[in-house]
Amino acid sequence: MQFKHPEILYALLLLVIPIIIHLFQLRRFKKVAFTNIKFLKEVELQTRKSSRLKKLLILFTRLLLFTALIIAFAQPYLSNIKDSKPTDTYIYLDNSFSMQAKGTDGELLKRAVQDIISGTSSLDNIHLFTNNEVYKDLSGKDIKNTLLSIDYHPVKMDMNAILLKMKSTIRDKNTLNNVFLISDFQSINLKNKINIDSIHNYYFTKLLATNGNNVSIDSVYIISQNNESIHIKAILKSYGLNEGNLSISLFNENILAGKSTVTFTENLITETDFKIPNTNIFTGKLQIDDGYLDFDNELFFTINKAKKINVTAIGESNRFLSKIYTNDEFNFISTSVNKFDYNTIEEQRLIILNELQNIPTTLTGVLKEFVDEGGSLVIIPPVDIDLSTYSPTLRTFKLGSLSNSVKTELAVSTINFSHPLLKGVFEKKIKNFQYPTVKSYLDGNFRNASSILKFENSKSFISQIPVNKGVVYWFSASIDTKNSNFKNSPLIVPIFYNFGLYSSKPSQLYYTIGKENTIEINAQLSKDEVIHLTTAEEDFIPQQQIAAKKVTVMTASNPVKNGFINAQHNEKIIKTLAYNYDRIESDLSYIAIKEHLKEASNITHINSVTEAFTTVSEKYKTTNLWQLFLILALLFLAVEIFLLKFLKP
Repeated sequence: MQFKHPEILYALLLLVIPIIIHLFQLRRFKKVAFTNIKFLKEVELQTRKSSRLKKLLILFTRLLLFTALIIAFAQPYLSNIKDSKPTDTYIYLDNSFSMQAKGTDGELLKRAVQDIISGTSSLDNIHLFTNNEVYKDLSGKDIKNTLLSIDYHPVKMDMNAILLKMKSTIRDKNTLNNVFLISDFQSINLKNKINIDSIHNYYFTKLLATNGNNVSIDSVYIISQNNESIHIKAILKSYGLNEGNLSISLFNENILAGKSTVTFTENLITETDFKIPNTNIFTGKLQIDDGYLDFDNELFFTINKAKKINVTAIGESNRFLSKIYTNDEFNFISTSVNKFDYNTIEEQRLIILNELQNIPTTLTGVLKEFVDEGGSLVIIPPVDIDLSTYSPTLRTFKLGSLSNSVKTELAVSTINFSHPLLKGVFEKKIKNFQYPTVKSYLDGNFRNASSILKFENSKSFISQIPVNKGVVYWFSASIDTKNSNFKNSPLIVPIFYNFGLYSSKPSQLYYTIGKENTIEINAQLSKDEVIHLTTAEEDFIPQQQIAAKKVTVMTASNPVKNGFINAQHNEKIIKTLAYNYDRIESDLSYIAIKEHLKEASNITHINSVTEAFTTVSEKYKTTNLWQLFLILALLFLAVEIFLLKFLKP
């Protein structure tokens, strides 16, 4: 026999009190001798013996009464096991999107919720963990409402992180507890080996989907665009075997803007194109219905009409550039080095140093910061260059070095058609082309340079050199008419036009929930003002950094629902952003949890939630005896009353 509250048994020591009282009540009788009253002495002796017997019976009955009551309050029970019963119950319920998969009895999460409710109805001290919430000290009655309110969460936690969170909430680290881990155990759920201690009892329940197939809208991006239309491409991925065609729809807000049908190839990846109007803003949504998981059947994105690109040319002969950077697409500024306004450099996307005889040190430092932050810089050397004046600039940018000036006439005969800058410029690789020529060029060695155009001796004429977040375009020869006929070549327009076009980095089409996102918003805020991110259901203030004419917003844990969200300042919408769920859970591949774990006596693998709680209930099944001892106490009370009332001394 075991006791739930064995400390109450110390009250049995108090039973000595009625014994002491009984002893004090015993009195010695004096002998009084009378003559001729022998019969009276016999009656007196008999009465004295019966009175003592009655008191002993009452004392014994009271002792049994109090003993039965004390044992009843200690809650005795009989158990099949010798170990102590676990004090608390810890449950991890995976509420990630992969739990939307259908099992034999419906969605895995919803079925698990119902089974937990029925399995915990008689339990107390329950601690429930999900991927986003912790609920402590729940009873069997409380947990029902909590479970019914659980919804899917877009971020799936690693199993070791869940176990660490559980251990941090255990009050007594050496106390035995039951830990239930209920999940489909996707591969992404187990990045490392699970660390299981030897103190607690662990019950792993792997929920199985009846079908592992799934189709996901993986991504969308812009192929090309002009003033009238934008050409976008959507990528779809299939996981498992999928047969037949699948329809995909494109919406602009709630208006159907396009529809297409895709068929998967052997590699289970397919794509489809849409052309959409180049309006001020396109709030797009791609949608499919594959009959499997729902969370990856929609992909939201926004495309804002590109603003004019700010281009500044510093030099004396910039007239040819003003014909390329026209007012309909660019804000072009032509200035000399002495009149350049340094305060405008933050607003520029492309700066062209057009054949400067000398680059001032101050300008070099400002341009280095400009390129490091993502700007584009074009350097065109002069005809009669002094190498010593350009070397400090090359060292500051860590571009490389110049060796010497080579005076020989060469043709620019090689076009790198695969270079991103020339993508879409030529319909085909041309061979019969009037290539431009130069009379002299600068020989040098540059770091990580990729050639856009080359001379006939394979030396680079125009090189692209990455510098931190930005890029530098280096001309190895002057394009002044004294040295080259490049200005008269058909190549000059697409080259310089794309310098400007690719200097403007288009805003991101969408952001991923649960990841670190950095968003630049053009806005001028005062010291105490902030940007709000708002939807119809929520309004929150993200972490943000305020600069002179822009605000950098950082998001990670919020928002938690996909769709469109507005960046607002003083209740005015500045920008509309699109957020989507991470597609990492689209792949319904699972891990063999039994093989992943080492065998241990405190680890049990069970196929269903109901079976898990039934197994624990049977293992720790007890027979309560406190009712029996309470009945005995009442019985002894009745015996005492009977003795007091009916037993005559």
